[in-house]
Amino acid sequence: MTVMSMRILTTVLLAARFAAAAPLADFDQGVRVTPLLEDARRGAKSEPASDEGPLWINLGNSDLALVRAAGLSLGSPLSMSGSAAVFKVPAGLLPHLSDFMHETFGRCGGFFAHRTRVEAELALSARAATKGGPYTLDQQAWVSPLISRVEEEGIRSTIETLAAYHNRYYKANSGVEAARWLQGRWQTLAGGLPGASSRLVKHDGWKQPSVVLTIPGAEKTEEVVILGGHLDSINGYGGEAARAPGADDNASGIAVLTEAVRVLGASGLRPRRTLQFIGYAAEEVGLRGSQDLAKQAAREGMKVVGVIQYDMTNFKGSGEGIFLLNDHVDADLTAFLGKLIEVYAGVPWATTECGYACSDHASWTRNGYPASAVFESTVDGRNRAIHTERDTLAASGGGAEHSVAFAKLAVAFAVELAKASSAASVPAELTRR
Repeated sequence: MTVMSMRILTTVLLAARFAAAAPLADFDQGVRVTPLLEDARRGAKSEPASDEGPLWINLGNSDLALVRAAGLSLGSPLSMSGSAAVFKVPAGLLPHLSDFMHETFGRCGGFFAHRTRVEAELALSARAATKGGPYTLDQQAWVSPLISRVEEEGIRSTIETLAAYHNRYYKANSGVEAARWLQGRWQTLAGGLPGASSRLVKHDGWKQPSVVLTIPGAEKTEEVVILGGHLDSINGYGGEAARAPGADDNASGIAVLTEAVRVLGASGLRPRRTLQFIGYAAEEVGLRGSQDLAKQAAREGMKVVGVIQYDMTNFKGSGEGIFLLNDHVDADLTAFLGKLIEVYAGVPWATTECGYACSDHASWTRNGYPASAVFESTVDGRNRAIHTERDTLAASGGGAEHSVAFAKLAVAFAVELAKASSAASVPAELTRR
């Protein structure tokens, strides 16, 4: 099957699925079906052929029945394990598949995309997990005054800035521009911390780079604590021409990380371990940016103490509180997140299940690292405006109050896992408010 015929077939099948699934999708919010079907037809005609060749994807076995029932033909699996299968697909299919996984399973991503069949087949077997703990809660002298400095205004401002880009699509110039803005912002905010540096990480196959801010540890430099969230945004399969503000998905997660960088940058803290803040590229089309970074970390033998993923924090779909993902995560680290929330965040917490390859933490888990992830609601209570032009700040109430507790958790996670240098003492000004 040619790329064009695959694209047309996919468009027709997805259009039929949208019509059939109307009561369960966003049409109960007053959206008419006809314009969406017309958009799908226009997309099939206007979407340029991908400049990448074929790719290989991993799909969870538990998802295959619904994929096939919907008529989304991927051909026969090339390889299978007990949990996933490998398929060869044209690169231009990724946005279509991403949209299907989002609409059907409520996932951002929902599959892993690889450049080669060898990579895809190796990924069927996850690396043996390394132990990141024990995780101890003993940095209250630092964390308590720092979390009091978290502000809603700063989180809201970052969401508004990122949502103002036409989109942050992984192949669009605006996606590159957003990454450059974030690199500069993080560098400025962390400028007061010795050795702090931000950089853009280029990836083969698409334009948008990932953003990495590194704050070197004062004593255990080789041990790394990672806080991340994806920077890209997407609007169905509209490509780089489609408006995708992505205010909740995932400007909100990046805004939480940015507020944590601001608070830490002004604190005078010298972490014992190295801290990294990461804005991942191309999450929406197969967790591609985080896979590159996690694979590189594994190849280099990086000692990662713990990873946390922030993917959507600002939509109060299930009431107050923070929801911890309980699948494809490290159980000990996730339990420790619950303790951090209880002590520092000031909100209740619960768990929810996300499914196969649902966000960037899965890339770290697959490469053997202890990873965790937080979410704004139950998966069933998620924001139904995401992946559309309606994912604006207004759709989450116009403010960033729901994200404040997530930012407090980010500060607590960074300090309690990295620990303050034994030579550092809490500045007196931190205890005055």
